Amino acid sequence: MESKSLQIYSISSLTTTFPLRFYLVIVKMAENLRRAVQDINLGFDDAPMTIPPNIVANAMAENRFILMGRPVMPRRQNLRSIIASMPRVWGQSGLVHGRIIGGNQFQFIFPSEESLSTVLRRGPWAFNDRMLVLQRWFPDNAPLINFIPFWVQVRGIPFHFLNRDVISHIGRSLGPLLDVDYDGEAAARVEFVRVQISWDIQLPLRFQRHIQFQEGVNTLLRFRYERLRGFCEVCGLLTHDTGACVLPDDVEQQFANDEEDDEHPPPEIRQNQGVVIREIVEPEPVLDAAVNADEDVALDDIDPYHDALAHIEDLPEEIAVDPLADFATNPWIRPRLDLSPHPDDTVMLPSM
Repeated sequence: MESKSLQIYSISSLTTTFPLRFYLVIVKMAENLRRAVQDINLGFDDAPMTIPPNIVANAMAENRFILMGRPVMPRRQNLRSIIASMPRVWGQSGLVHGRIIGGNQFQFIFPSEESLSTVLRRGPWAFNDRMLVLQRWFPDNAPLINFIPFWVQVRGIPFHFLNRDVISHIGRSLGPLLDVDYDGEAAARVEFVRVQISWDIQLPLRFQRHIQFQEGVNTLLRFRYERLRGFCEVCGLLTHDTGACVLPDDVEQQFANDEEDDEHPPPEIRQNQGVVIREIVEPEPVLDAAVNADEDVALDDIDPYHDALAHIEDLPEEIAVDPLADFATNPWIRPRLDLSPHPDDTVMLPSM
């Protein structure tokens, strides 16, 4: 009881003292050590055990029809999802069973030769819009899981050069030739012929190529891969997306012309300076100048030589001497004013 309490206390102290991630790392290291301890060679020198032949024969019979495969883009193709989904896609759910093996690979066990051949004949197959590499497995000759059997449509062969030997030669220029789909009687009524090739996924796809049926005369042929899904549009590889390609658009052409770099240097790269935005500042008005200008306009009608006191001599003496004289007795002002008393005496009395 005391040891349990000490152990619980030690774990709780670890989780409180150190972060949870550090604790998980310690647990993982302990599990790895326990596995490593069991890898010792105890029992290596013991006598071998023999399995009965009938049990071995039954096991081989059950595992005769195996299809091995791997995803071309593991980051986008989960192995468990592939095993769970592909039997249903093939229409053999409950009959085909899958399992994950090492090296990022998987296996599908089929019940019969017919079911296995049907899947191979209807291929190639894709998962999550990316290709799958599927090849039949043989115990004596394990396949190199790098090849996808594609049916390729070849377009543009002139009719007067069209025969099986020419088609086979063009197919072998693309990859290992598996089959040729050609009917001499119907060739004049179709736009293409078909070849089946085993395409190495480590090589970039090619959709056009110049072929010389006559010396010095190039004929452009176009290739279309049936049931093709997901490839890099920059370099043509199936193993990554266009956005993850490390090869820019012009690098391939640059590598092809490396020998001519000395004679034809690359053009100078001019950086785009973009759009330069400048602030438009209107000049502020000069207030003093505007005020002076208004004053000049206002003084245009004033006579600088005018004497404002020149007419005072024409005025009567009493106005000129005493401008504040009683206006009631002033004959100059009285005619302009009505000084008659109010007809109502009650109004005039308060003012008196």
